[in-house]
Amino acid sequence: MIRLHSNLLFKAQCNFTQIQTGYFHTSCALERRSGKRIRNVPEFKRDRFSQGPWWKKEDIIMTAPIAKTFHPENKFKDLEDKFVAEVEQRSCQDFPVDMEDPYSKEPKMCVLCPRKYKEAIVPNYKNPKLLSQFVSPHTGRVYQSHITGLCSYMQDVVEREVKRSRAAGFMSTRVRDPAYLQDPSLFNPGRPVKPNPY
Repeated sequence: MIRLHSNLLFKAQCNFTQIQTGYFHTSCALERRSGKRIRNVPEFKRDRFSQGPWWKKEDIIMTAPIAKTFHPENKFKDLEDKFVAEVEQRSCQDFPVDMEDPYSKEPKMCVLCPRKYKEAIVPNYKNPKLLSQFVSPHTGRVYQSHITGLCSYMQDVVEREVKRSRAAGFMSTRVRDPAYLQDPSLFNPGRPVKPNPY
């Protein structure tokens, strides 16, 4: 037990002396082996290493004034410009003409589309005269979009406003008001705009 305690003290002293001297070893054995790892390189080799690899040469720096060199002028420059201008003048007829596409179709707009009129026509439940145009005079049902030709948005608006108008008492739930039977129709129910989806 005393011998083990003395060995530990000896190792601790060695480590303490190594830390003081600047080494980063943790034992005396590593300190003795560190001398073998030092590589002694001769001075002439260090000079050669500092010069870089043997195959590397200095960069080439251009010293000739390239911008000041004499370049002969083109004697046929005027003839070439004249020829190019003549070709452009004769080929003007082959250029495409700016015009509207004759095959373009007009954008589809429903009867109540706000882009169709200067003042947008908005269906309202207080306007039964307009809403009655989209209601069947026989059954009182709202015509579907394949008959009215309305877009899905306007069709939903018309159906909602018809429902509100009936709830408020402005429209009948069974038939169309006789006062609006002679109004000019916005579409022909007998000739649907689209085929019946059902």
